[in-house]
Amino acid sequence: MLLSFTASAVAVESATEERLSLRAVILKALENNNDIMIEDLGRLVELEKIKVASQALNPKLEGSYIYQSIRTPQNTQDYIATGGGINPGATPILTSPNTFMQRNHVSKLTLVDKLATGATIELGTTMRVLNNSINRRIPPGIFNPEWETFTGLTVTQPLLRGFGKDANLAEIRIAKANAKMADYEWQSRTSAVVAEVMKRYYDVIFTRENIAVQKEGIELAEKLLGDTRKRSNEGVAANNDVVVAEAGVYQRREEVLAAELQYIERQNALQLLFKRSNEVFSKSARIVPVDGLSDFMPPTSRTELMGLAVNNRYEVKQAEEFINARNAQTQLAHNQSLSRLDFVASGGLHGLDGNVGQTYSNAFQSQGPEWTAGVQFSVPLNRDNQKATERLAYHQQEQAVRQAEKLRLQVLLEVDTVYNRVRIDQERLAATRKSREAARQSADAELKRLQQGVSTSYQVLQLQRNYSQAQSRELAALADFNKSLADLYLTTATLLQKQRINITVPAPPPAVAPANLLPQPVKSAVVPTKTVEATKKAPVPPKKTTLGGRISKFFGRGERTGE
Repeated sequence: MLLSFTASAVAVESATEERLSLRAVILKALENNNDIMIEDLGRLVELEKIKVASQALNPKLEGSYIYQSIRTPQNTQDYIATGGGINPGATPILTSPNTFMQRNHVSKLTLVDKLATGATIELGTTMRVLNNSINRRIPPGIFNPEWETFTGLTVTQPLLRGFGKDANLAEIRIAKANAKMADYEWQSRTSAVVAEVMKRYYDVIFTRENIAVQKEGIELAEKLLGDTRKRSNEGVAANNDVVVAEAGVYQRREEVLAAELQYIERQNALQLLFKRSNEVFSKSARIVPVDGLSDFMPPTSRTELMGLAVNNRYEVKQAEEFINARNAQTQLAHNQSLSRLDFVASGGLHGLDGNVGQTYSNAFQSQGPEWTAGVQFSVPLNRDNQKATERLAYHQQEQAVRQAEKLRLQVLLEVDTVYNRVRIDQERLAATRKSREAARQSADAELKRLQQGVSTSYQVLQLQRNYSQAQSRELAALADFNKSLADLYLTTATLLQKQRINITVPAPPPAVAPANLLPQPVKSAVVPTKTVEATKKAPVPPKKTTLGGRISKFFGRGERTGE
């Protein structure tokens, strides 16, 4: 057993020691803790979802281009309608169906925007370049090809379903509420990690000092063994007393081994919160706490603590944002249950000429104005599904309100529990101190009785062990008192303030393609960006050509040359 004890002691001492204060360990955990990183990424995900939800209200530019090559065999009616005919009283000129040929270019460009009221605005222009069997004959054709344009504005405003900000901003409001909930979850996780770091740091202090207490017990047991052997040699003590004293020494060494194992377990539990696998793999390190345990009881008021908890707890704020999200969902469901009635109005200008520039010029000179106005509606004959969806959203909102009330009650009861735990731990600490002092006095008195020959080594060992256990209980009570204070600050959402930690929400980083599949550690440092300057030759300015001339040249070249 002695060899085993020595090997364990060497193993504990062989690890390198790193002296760290509680604040230093907290900062390391905030930088490297995986749980905080995961919640921070979740916050960034919800922020991006706001942009996704806003996409429906973003303006967009739509365009299309179609080339048409059409050959249509004509019946008699179509043939006459397009300028064909027969000689009066003679045989028809055609002996087979005439083929009407078209080669058209159709392009469209539209700017579409949607307002928060639900109105859709479309501002666009359509251009058609027409080359067919009719306009190739001049007369009756005037232009070949014919450039036909229409430029106009169309407004569609829902009057029932899809009307108003409640319907059109609901998804954005829900996304913003989810982003706030993710942010509160990130802050809550940060506070929980800080509290866990504090409690595990206090455990390391307790187990480290408890080793010293147990080693002091070995010293007392070894001194008793030496005195007993001396008294045995003098014939004052029996040989059995020497055996009992030796057993006491080995028992104390066993308790030291258990204390050292507990110390290693608490060390690893603390390092789990802020270290990385490569750091643990490369070397074995033990944290030496610089700070100690405190028995200071801050002035607290149960009512004040409960008020702080209800107003500041992240879970309560999350519940309030969840109610807001459900409220937006309910308003959206109500709007979607309505019938559709839309007001539609449009106006525009037609233009026709032999080139694009003149065509648009004619259009804006009111060559062919047009306007329309009207309504369109859609009424479902069975509205059971819409009404069920509306009732579902309403019930879910009521459920969220009830859950928030339940959460407030839970928070208040948690504060009451932790508040009383702090009070009881303080009383328990005072009791263990008196117990430790009484155990010391009893052990000293029994040792004097042994020296006077009216006691035994067994009785002295028992009282010395009681004294060591009383010291351990005092240390445990002090550590529990400090951990209860950390829980009290956590339940009232004042822990970060007490530790002078200010959370600033950073802006989401730009999207960058990962260098590899393994994510790199997130660093909180600001990396300065370098500006790379490059010398470029001055570009040669292009020849000035009008837009109408370039488009007319492109569309008319092949038709006029017969290509």
